[in-house]
Amino acid sequence: MKNKKLLQLDKEEEEVLLDELRAYMSDELDMDIGNLPAKFLLDFMVDLIGPKIYNQAISDAEPWLYKRFTGILEDLSVLKKD
Repeated sequence: MKNKKLLQLDKEEEEVLLDELRAYMSDELDMDIGNLPAKFLLDFMVDLIGPKIYNQAISDAEPWLYKRFTGILEDLSVLKKD
């Protein structure tokens, strides 16, 4: 059984990204690539950097969540009855 990818793009998002990738390759590298090569390149880039971006987002959220949960716990302790 094949592992599920960490990042799944819906069809519309993927089409927009593929259009942008083909435009970039044409404008910046003067290379016209077709749909299939663009799809392979996009999949490779998502597989390569997707987990790193995902992990960075989790790491960035940790301090905010810690502060938020600490505040909630402090609020709850104030509500306790003697």
